[in-house]
Amino acid sequence: MSYESEKLAATLKAAREKKGLSQRALSARAGVPQSHISKIESGAVNLTVSSLTAIANALGLELALVPRKAVPAVRTITRSVSDPPKATPEARKEFAQLAKQLEHIKSLKIDSPAFENLQRQFREMRQFGNLIRNTDTLRSIREALKVVDGAGGVAALQDASRQMNSFRNTLAHGMGDEDPARLPRPAYRLDGDNDE
Repeated sequence: MSYESEKLAATLKAAREKKGLSQRALSARAGVPQSHISKIESGAVNLTVSSLTAIANALGLELALVPRKAVPAVRTITRSVSDPPKATPEARKEFAQLAKQLEHIKSLKIDSPAFENLQRQFREMRQFGNLIRNTDTLRSIREALKVVDGAGGVAALQDASRQMNSFRNTLAHGMGDEDPARLPRPAYRLDGDNDE
């Protein structure tokens, strides 16, 4: 059995166990003999497309062919849907302070597309809060926003927007808090990713 087949069989077994189904119960749902499910999970038989489709449907999984360039994005989304880790208390605190800072800036009635862009990026970044372990970047963005009150104005908004965009893209690529300078460049980009 190839590595890909073993990985697929292990994924199916994990999904079955997560749903609390026995092989017999899955057999009844999928219409695949229990002995065949056992052989698939143990790697004793190669998985056919018809068996895979039936078992996946019974487990509430969807089969899809994904372009290679989209695989990192799909993995990130899949990771966030299945057993998503919770955001740390520090990250939740920083997000709350950032939200408060954005509300304060909104009350200043600065009419700028940069602020609307910043709000959108904040909403998107917040979706990746569970990946943040080190809050230094969030703190840096919040500090950049504090300058908006003073002489910084729109330029400070644009700077904070660039920082937030870069951090959001790093999180979306599944890199978390790793040093992006040491990592290979991603195979795809989110809109507005200008790092050249």
